[in-house]
Amino acid sequence: MEAAGKRYIEHASRTDEFRIWNLSDLHLLNKACAVADIKRDVEKIRNDPFSFWLGGGDYAEFIGYRDKRFDPDSVPEWVPVKQLGRLGQFGMEQVRDIFLPIQDKCLGLLLGNHELRYERMTDQEGLHGWLCAELGVKSLEYCALFDVVFVRRAAAKKPKLRGSAVPKGSNTSTTFRIFAHHGAGYATTPGGKLNRLVQFMQSFDADIYFCGHVHDQVARQEPAIGANDSCTKLTQRIRLGLVSGSYLKTYGRGTCSYGEQRGYRPTNLGAAVAYVKPDTREVKALV
Repeated sequence: MEAAGKRYIEHASRTDEFRIWNLSDLHLLNKACAVADIKRDVEKIRNDPFSFWLGGGDYAEFIGYRDKRFDPDSVPEWVPVKQLGRLGQFGMEQVRDIFLPIQDKCLGLLLGNHELRYERMTDQEGLHGWLCAELGVKSLEYCALFDVVFVRRAAAKKPKLRGSAVPKGSNTSTTFRIFAHHGAGYATTPGGKLNRLVQFMQSFDADIYFCGHVHDQVARQEPAIGANDSCTKLTQRIRLGLVSGSYLKTYGRGTCSYGEQRGYRPTNLGAAVAYVKPDTREVKALV
């Protein structure tokens, strides 16, 4: 687990509302991947000054021809046969090119189970690090805690992500601690997926929780009752948990995915988004 430091987002107005996206479980290099939906959401983030994002892992399928799970019918036609011999590097290059337009808005990249398994099977454990270096972003490994500090400055022209503290002055700052995990488990029911999210929320101290892996969109608000510094007034702190969706179709024309073979529910395509108002500390979800 990583204690992944702080990121600073500079902005101008107390009415600003931000969106934090978890782009997880893309599964590029699979014929059932909704590439157009990925590019659509990347464009939304790029064009919205108040949108920032983290990567949730499983960016590409990374199931090579030596893997017992390999299915040639699941490989899209645009993947050259010769690239199957360098699937990890080729896949990471495709992921990099997808993310390049929004690299300056990235809070960090998690490692997914597909990347992790491929790296270990092929003795190429630097692929995730290569992707992070190419994009100039922080690696969150498989699980991390990190802070996002919203710094309000009258001189700020538009929201900007900084890797270091904003210069001192008449600033107002609000900090949100984020827990991020690629996700785990094999739950197929809505209740089972929600239980996994609640377990994370019960085990780690944060304001916003992101996880993926189970290819669904689930959100949960958990209130926590406390008291003020003098312990003379009760306070309530809302913690927000989100399970991000996937961009891999369970049922796709011309391919028979492992989800289809096992009779899984159709996937909610896209990403879960946390809405954050720093001035009021209000958090809510779009799923």
